[in-house]
Amino acid sequence: MRDVRVLVPSMNRTQLKTLPVILLTIVCSLQRVDSQVKGTQSKSPCPDDREWTGKYRNYVYGFSVVIPRGLKGYWNSARCAPDEKYGVCMGDHGRFIPLSSDASIDVFVGYQMESDWSVVDHEHQAISFLTKDKDNHEFHVVHSRWFRLGRLHARRFEARFLHNDKPMVTDHIIALHQGVEYELILSTGARRYGKDKIQFEKVIASGKLTPRV
Repeated sequence: MRDVRVLVPSMNRTQLKTLPVILLTIVCSLQRVDSQVKGTQSKSPCPDDREWTGKYRNYVYGFSVVIPRGLKGYWNSARCAPDEKYGVCMGDHGRFIPLSSDASIDVFVGYQMESDWSVVDHEHQAISFLTKDKDNHEFHVVHSRWFRLGRLHARRFEARFLHNDKPMVTDHIIALHQGVEYELILSTGARRYGKDKIQFEKVIASGKLTPRV
């Protein structure tokens, strides 16, 4: 299966944040992936070779969203490592939902790396990542405001920039709860933003905190 996770610039930041974390190891031979309630059937039990539709629930970090009808979600953590008998995967940090070849929704959850940081600090860090990307030019934040993600007080910003000379938009939501950072990110071309935002709002509206296991 084609690795769709490298198609958009927002994934660079997600991968950078995932690498330093000590992650939960998952053995792919398990019939049920512990951080996922519902997935499509697949011949391969490894989560990075599967497609997910409908409700996605992360048991470790206590969060769920619904992947909009007609779209598919993919593993957005590091790829599983082949083994002689099994495949070994790192912990589940969310789902990557492609909208086109250069547009996607990224659902990312992980432990808060800086325990003393506020959600505003994390927002500033997200903006800094985008600003320092050498492939991004004419970067500017259009909106930055407080936002409700379910029952959480979150920050939401919209940024526009040129990525490899193509006009892009990032719509980024960040929330914190009990040491966990929750992020929903829409990355898309400027011309597609109005259309893709409809799907993004569906994901946002479905987001819920759930009991951790």
